[in-house]
Amino acid sequence: MDPEQRKFDDIATEVESFVSVHQQGCLMQSPRWALVKPRWGRHLLLSRDAKGNLRGSMLVLTLADRGDGSSLLYAPRGPVCDPHDHKTICELIFSVRELSGRFCHGEFKCDPLIEENDLKAVRALVDAGLEYTPQTTFGQTSQPRQNAVRSDLAGLDEKTLFARLSYKTRYAIRRASEAGLRCTAEEGDSAFADFLQLYLETGRRQKFATRPADYLRGLLAAFGRDARLYLCRDALGRPLAGAIAVAFGPRLSYLYSGSVRTADDPGGGYLLQWELLRWALQAGCVFYDMGGICTDPQESFALFQLYQFKRKFAPAVNYAGEFHFRF
Repeated sequence: MDPEQRKFDDIATEVESFVSVHQQGCLMQSPRWALVKPRWGRHLLLSRDAKGNLRGSMLVLTLADRGDGSSLLYAPRGPVCDPHDHKTICELIFSVRELSGRFCHGEFKCDPLIEENDLKAVRALVDAGLEYTPQTTFGQTSQPRQNAVRSDLAGLDEKTLFARLSYKTRYAIRRASEAGLRCTAEEGDSAFADFLQLYLETGRRQKFATRPADYLRGLLAAFGRDARLYLCRDALGRPLAGAIAVAFGPRLSYLYSGSVRTADDPGGGYLLQWELLRWALQAGCVFYDMGGICTDPQESFALFQLYQFKRKFAPAVNYAGEFHFRF
């Protein structure tokens, strides 16, 4: 076995346990995320306290040549640590600078789950030597700077959560159920084929880039029981809406979805979101992350339209964006 691979495997279980319970943890900083990106190099950087316990970690994915002769080192949604812990952040950034010495000229970038108004967290990363441009517009960062995120799930039951939705949203969910729609997690090739057709058709209709089938299968395989494929079907069993989501640590992430467009929409998308919220409660998640949005139609009209739906289930959150250094 390659020494670098052996080192990764030796600490992967410890890092998985750390990231899965950390408030800043998310699936993109799980060692399992590296399985979703098999063409990238993978490295786990650590910071420990005086007793040897983990206090920070960072999964860094690497491309030796991104097509122009330069290298890319990327820590998606990393690092995972107390965002105000200057010492830990400096240790992790020092480690990634050491890692960058193995590559030709290029760039390191990260986009941690810190909000743009958390000036202390932003300052900690800048003081560690990272460059930062605030309030970048859509399309200038690897991950959208704005997400729709519900953060009030801790300790809620279904009845209370349902009551917190707007009257019109509750009505749409009930209407879908009364129309005979059913939404459940499904497995197997047939369910995947139904989802893939919905997903690809939606991509063509709304003109967004889609992932290939092998990528989606790899994601489901990498996260196993923590990943689910939900399908919403009508009374005849025909698929109307579907989604792939992952419940990892404190966060349920809604990743890929698709739906049919009908003249008389029975509300499959609403019922699908409600079932995902129910799963988030059952999994003990604090956050329901519906993914990227845009609140300015001039920046991205497509994601602004998507926001008009997502906002019925989760408010907009403005993350700080990307931090980087060149080498």
